[in-house]
Amino acid sequence: MSEPGEPLTEREKEILQMVATGVTNRQIAYRLGISVNTVKVHLRNVFTKIGAESRTEATMIAVREGWVSVERVRAAPEARPQPVAPEPPLPWFKRSALIVALLLAVAGITVTWPHARPRANARPDLPFDQPSEQAGIVPVGNTESLWHEQAPMPTRRAHLALAVAAGRIFAIGGRTPQGVTSAVEVYDPPSDAWTPGSAKPTPVAYISAAAVGTNVYVPGGCDAGGTPRQVVEVYDVLSDSWHQVSPLPEPRCAYALGLLDERLYLFGGWDGEQYVATVYVYDPQADTWTASVPMDTKRGFAATAALEGRLYVVGGYNGERELTTCTVYDPATGATKACAPLTVGRGGLGLAALGGHLYAIGGGGWTSYLGFSERYDPNGNTWSVVETPLVGEWRSPGVAVFETSIYAIGGLSNDYLSLNQVYEPLPFRTFIPISHQ
Repeated sequence: MSEPGEPLTEREKEILQMVATGVTNRQIAYRLGISVNTVKVHLRNVFTKIGAESRTEATMIAVREGWVSVERVRAAPEARPQPVAPEPPLPWFKRSALIVALLLAVAGITVTWPHARPRANARPDLPFDQPSEQAGIVPVGNTESLWHEQAPMPTRRAHLALAVAAGRIFAIGGRTPQGVTSAVEVYDPPSDAWTPGSAKPTPVAYISAAAVGTNVYVPGGCDAGGTPRQVVEVYDVLSDSWHQVSPLPEPRCAYALGLLDERLYLFGGWDGEQYVATVYVYDPQADTWTASVPMDTKRGFAATAALEGRLYVVGGYNGERELTTCTVYDPATGATKACAPLTVGRGGLGLAALGGHLYAIGGGGWTSYLGFSERYDPNGNTWSVVETPLVGEWRSPGVAVFETSIYAIGGLSNDYLSLNQVYEPLPFRTFIPISHQ
């Protein structure tokens, strides 16, 4: 049996180098002509010897020890370098995270630039509404992963709304290979099974949802023609029926929607002509929308979640690039302040609050490469690297917290997805990147 600190064998180093490229255990087995079980045994020995608890951490250690050549990865012809604007030097932990992304790029992903390759019927104002043509996007296969695959959603889609109510998860609307859908599909985590619900009266995409009791609110959205709507429809999960409440003050889609103290907070989005910085607050008891203090950044495709009595609005897209922006919103005063930025820009991400932390999931593939998820610690005001079940790109999945787990469902990664991934971080396993200094 392997012991901590033992040197790696040449075979183990070879497998570790392949792990750093993001390939699965099955792909490693095929390339080396060995069984998947043999790969798992080697990886278990590697993790024990170097003291790693995940593939991401093992990759970081491999970079530090020089077992994986960063220079060779940077020079790989398959990876097209992205232009970088002059910025101050990054902190060491962000440099380490970016190195991981570079290492994963060696898997053969060709970065696709949306402005350089126009597609038929693609909207320049909503660049996330069509699958990209990236190749080589692969799921992360890792037996030690905290991500686990569950029963897939019946309808492949992205830009959907996901909400938890009455002990179930509701997937509503979104965009499919055939166009905008009104589908409602209900997932029961204990039985790992899906059932259909009553279709949403107004088919829309680029939406979010929030549950107040047994009512799931779905504001606005863009219709099949890409036009934002004002309608607010509410799904009663007990009666499996829909009704309308007061419409939005203005048409909106691609917004971020948060819930705090049984009030809905709608941040930014697309109004049909531009991305906006507006903030609207909905009171279900009074059935009224009111305007709050606008954000300082116009953006759509951001995500928000409540933590410690405040709302965090993270990431987004401003019409040119994915953003690293992180903003804390105080609902009592409407005041905002900046929090530490994400390591990489993320537009069309999901944000979940669990165990006193925030988790930024997905939201990469157009102007940034998705190599990992991120976790935010409000005490230290820092983001750290956590694993992702998909690398390369994963845009606009539905993300929701159910009990002590995070569910990420659907999205875009080379095509519309039906995947249903659950992340179970409790009890937490701390991963601290190692500095070169």
